[in-house]
Amino acid sequence: MCQPMKPYELVPYPIESRLKHVLCTVDNELFVSSPFITDYGIEFILENAKKARVLKILTNLDLRNLTGTAFGVESLVKLWDRFQVSISSLAKLHAKVYIVDHKTAFLTSANLTRGGLVENYEYGILLKDERIVAGIVADMNEYFGLGNIFDRISIETMIPDVIDIREMRKELEKDVKARKLARVLKQKEEALQTRILRNRVKGRTINSIFGETIRYLLGLRGPLSTKELHPLVQNIHPEICDDSIDRVIDGQHFGKKWKHMVRNAQQHLKRKGIVYLEEGKWGLVA
Repeated sequence: MCQPMKPYELVPYPIESRLKHVLCTVDNELFVSSPFITDYGIEFILENAKKARVLKILTNLDLRNLTGTAFGVESLVKLWDRFQVSISSLAKLHAKVYIVDHKTAFLTSANLTRGGLVENYEYGILLKDERIVAGIVADMNEYFGLGNIFDRISIETMIPDVIDIREMRKELEKDVKARKLARVLKQKEEALQTRILRNRVKGRTINSIFGETIRYLLGLRGPLSTKELHPLVQNIHPEICDDSIDRVIDGQHFGKKWKHMVRNAQQHLKRKGIVYLEEGKWGLVA
């Protein structure tokens, strides 16, 4: 049942029940200003503004809105089956206004969406003062005239592209998620590799590790040049001698500078009298 309305009425959450009573009083024309309109909102109009003949909608049909999830452009076409519809799109529209027969105006924070009508803590004021409503109608009509006017054919011809763009964005989002997952995976792998390398030199230095390795190789193979030592050292310690990266862990370098560190280890062993250098070959002191 439609309820009689006072000159004004404050409308707290939820908005839907009071707006439903407003819409059921329409005899001829309904004006709706809402930046976002979903399928839920369109069904709400169809169910409750049954006596309306003329429907004017002021909204925002920019690319972002049209192809987003907060706009039911496909359902807009249903309105032409019931009403004499005119739609105007105004960029940066934020006003949410519902006007019935130039007599009643409902100003609210609620968009014509399920969130606005049912879920969100919106607020509004219902006005029935003819002078005030006339001023609101004049202002809304000015906004309407500033916008981009769409007819049914314009809406229908856009729908296939809107659907394609949404589907492409979904696919792209999957790729984006995959890239994000790949980045997270790489970060976790790097963190684990750091832990492994930190454990490798726990209580030691890379210089001492290379020193022991050089002594082992010279004892096994006899005198070797630095050029001959490098691939042998790298084969034993690939995680330390990684030519593709330069890690610094606890002040020690792992990676690209390993050859420099091998030379440091050779010089350290020579100063200690453990190895000698003769005719370009390193050998163990007997």
